[in-house]
This record gives sequence, C-alpha cells and structure tokens, in this order.
Amino acid sequence: MKRPDSEADDFFEGDDFFALVDKGAQNHYENAVLYDYEYRRRRADAKFYRELAGELADPKQAVLELACGSGRVTSALLRGGHTVIGCDLSLSMLRRAAARIAKMGKAHRERIQLVRADMRRFVVSGDVPLVIAAFNSFEHLYTRTDVEAALDCVRRSLAPGGLFAFDVQNPDLSWLTRSPKKRWAKTTFTHPETKQRTIYTTNHDYDPISQICLIRIYYRPTGPGPERVIHLSQRKFFPVELETLLWANKFRVIKRYGDFSGEPLSADSESQVVVCEPV
Repeated sequence: MKRPDSEADDFFEGDDFFALVDKGAQNHYENAVLYDYEYRRRRADAKFYRELAGELADPKQAVLELACGSGRVTSALLRGGHTVIGCDLSLSMLRRAAARIAKMGKAHRERIQLVRADMRRFVVSGDVPLVIAAFNSFEHLYTRTDVEAALDCVRRSLAPGGLFAFDVQNPDLSWLTRSPKKRWAKTTFTHPETKQRTIYTTNHDYDPISQICLIRIYYRPTGPGPERVIHLSQRKFFPVELETLLWANKFRVIKRYGDFSGEPLSADSESQVVVCEPV
C-alpha cells in the first residue's frame, strides 16, 4: 500500500502508524490454514452472494469476486453453477483457494480463474454482470483515494445494468473505544497446525480521525512455545458516510441490509450489506 496523494494523508499520525496499517493489511492472511479454521463456521454470507448471483448473473458470464481470499465464497458460487474470476493480492490466500477448488469436480474447476490483483488496480473487460467484495474486504480501502480507485475499477468492469455487492461491519463505538491495554474475547482452541491447546485473545487501537482500527490477535500456547501476534487493520465506514462515498463516486444504493438474511439495517446490526449500481 502506497501513501496516498490526497488530504487523507494528513489523518495519519506518522510513519509508525502507517507501517502498522500496511502490516495489518497483509499479516492476517499469511497463514491460510489458521485463517480457514477461524472462519470455518461462517456460511451466511456465502449463501447470500450465491443467491444474489443466481438472481442476477447469466452463468455464461463471469462473476468477479474481489479479495476472494481462500475461496470460501468462490466455491459457493461455483457450486451454484457460476463462472467466477477470483482476485486477491495475497499469494497464500490464492494458493489456498486453488487447493480448495482442486478438490471440486472438473465442471467446477473449468469455471474458475484465479488472478493476483489489487482491488484498487485491477482490469477486467466491462462485461461482468456482478462484482462481489465479501467479508469486510472493502475495509482494506483505508482512504478516500483507495475507495475512489476501487470503485472506478468496479465501474469499468461492470456490464451495463451490472451490480456491485459488498459488506462491511456496522461500526460499534462501544467496541471500538475499548481499552487497548486489556485483552478481550478469550477463547481456548486446538491450533489446526501445531495441535497445541492455544489461548486466543484480542485487543485494538482505534484512530477516530482516520477511522482505522489496528487489531492485534494473540495466540498463546497453554504449553511450551512463544505467544504469536497477528495484525489486522480495518477502515470503519459509518452508514451515511458509506452511502455518501458511493453517491460521490456515482453509485446508487438499491438494497441495504443489516445482515445476510435481509433484515433492515439498525443500530444493533453487526453488518452493512450493500447492493448498488453505477449511475
């Protein structure tokens, strides 16, 4: 991630903060096995995007999935009969996606193309009926410049009448302002690689000016071995702000939900699920 040439640069508090943001954009995705283990029960979003693709996309045309990660949503789209172009910047995630898809049938494997690409700088010919950015991947667009670049790429990829669907978290100020000196969400699990019993905890720092959250995830073995820390950085988007950013980039919100079952967005919603179209 390069330092943006815009007034958004003024929001960063120095090179150390910027370096942590950059580290958090990558670190969480380096261990694909652990990543898949942590999110193995997450299915509602994959079902939502598969059903949306079934309503909107001609199977003969490709669905473009940005930040496809380890292929969790990708494989659901393939099982739905769709052709998919999956893009991600992380080589470890793409390798994991390729391994996942290799276990599927030949008909599925023939309908997938995996590409290493940055969601701010990708090029797909403008005939895609649906672009997807699942599981908070839009939160890796840390500045207005990043958002504008990504939305421009989406616009140039979409066929006339095409849609862009994505989800981000609904910011929870009580969570964001928790003390960074404490640890939260303590859970004990068996690590999928080391097979050691491991204690999971997390904490974070939130900068209310840049709206970037620097999350630290701790893995401490109950037996011998060092504690490991994984970094994750996310840009938080508040509902009216998000709609305004889309409007400023000539996208109109046509559906907005508070979860993947279609419930209305409310103060208690954990997610913002958005379907929009260029205008």
